[in-house]
Amino acid sequence: MKLIAVINILVISVSMNDAFRAYNETEVDLNDERAMGGYIKNVIADFSQSIKEAGFDPLYIERQEYIYQLPVPVIFKSVFLMEQLSSNGVSNIVVNSVNYSLLTSRLSFDIELPLIDMGVGTGSVETTVFGRNFTMNSSGKVAVQRMRFVGQIRFVVNIIPKISISARSSDIDFTMDGIESDVKLVVQNEDYSDKMNEFLSMTVPATFKEYRSEINELLEILSIEYINNYLRAQQMN
Repeated sequence: MKLIAVINILVISVSMNDAFRAYNETEVDLNDERAMGGYIKNVIADFSQSIKEAGFDPLYIERQEYIYQLPVPVIFKSVFLMEQLSSNGVSNIVVNSVNYSLLTSRLSFDIELPLIDMGVGTGSVETTVFGRNFTMNSSGKVAVQRMRFVGQIRFVVNIIPKISISARSSDIDFTMDGIESDVKLVVQNEDYSDKMNEFLSMTVPATFKEYRSEINELLEILSIEYINNYLRAQQMN
């Protein structure tokens, strides 16, 4: 859920702010809505490229280990190990359409991520609690298929003394085609692979559909809050 919100909100907010700043710093006609849409698309493309350059897509971690323990480890100690952790597709933002209406101060968008692959070669957790040992081991891959965000963000635009914008309201419709799961999970020597794969591939998508309106409402609230905080910070610079 956090990933969905971050992708949706950050792309929209960065796009709008940079698009208006680009207009403010060039001689582009503010009444040229097609040019505005082009600016927004270019900013999304730049954002996608920045994800790649930051090393987040593709992401690969050969080995990472975390250890947390109390001063007396027999009371509590936990060792978390990941090997060959990978992720692909987060930066593959496909812009089906992005349009901005100067008359209504409304940004309409249709953006999707076709496929996000995540996998781990080996993942394990070994925990000691009051001398008792608990173990969990996992491996495998999960693929999230076509996350799509369609909607509108309405803005209030102030021209005097300088161009500034704030988000007023939003309508967002999030859909996801499905999840493919091929995960192996063993907890305390009990194989829970089938149950985990069923949960990820069936229960999670079904829950998203059941609570679709509530998820959209949450995204709308978060988008307005995040965009306005972001724009205020940028416009103060």
